[in-house]
Amino acid sequence: MTREIQAAIRAFEDIILGGVPRLLTQNETAFLSFMCSVAAIDALSGYRYATDHVDDRFKNFVKDYFPAAYAPHADHLYDLRCRILHNFSPAHFTLVHGSPSDHLQASGIGDPKLSDVQFFNDLASAATKFFDEVRTDSTRQEVMSARLLNLAKGGAIYYE
Repeated sequence: MTREIQAAIRAFEDIILGGVPRLLTQNETAFLSFMCSVAAIDALSGYRYATDHVDDRFKNFVKDYFPAAYAPHADHLYDLRCRILHNFSPAHFTLVHGSPSDHLQASGIGDPKLSDVQFFNDLASAATKFFDEVRTDSTRQEVMSARLLNLAKGGAIYYE
């Protein structure tokens, strides 16, 4: 693996997998955990798929790396990503804090509930699965490396 891939994986693990659990400790920061989680899926999907179609990358990553229960929600999860990151508001889901047993169950208004804790746990598992592939698959390394070396579409991650 290249130095850039190693640094990106380390940064992702430190910042997202190590940092988001701090946001999950209280209701006041739970929304930020959703923001970080959808941004993380965005980054992972860019590392995984070479297409320039952000929506396709995002949806495919959800379908390929998250539990099967997410597949029917992939389109709406992409809409949620757009609304959270661009408008600071949710769409198509009722966001709940600390209620993993309610995850993907119908809310009072009929949309699925998205539990911050369960969503993050599933993201962490998806990231681990993907990074395990990167560590052993030269094709995954090539796509990720191309993304990290292209400042116009991604760029490498370095921090101290």
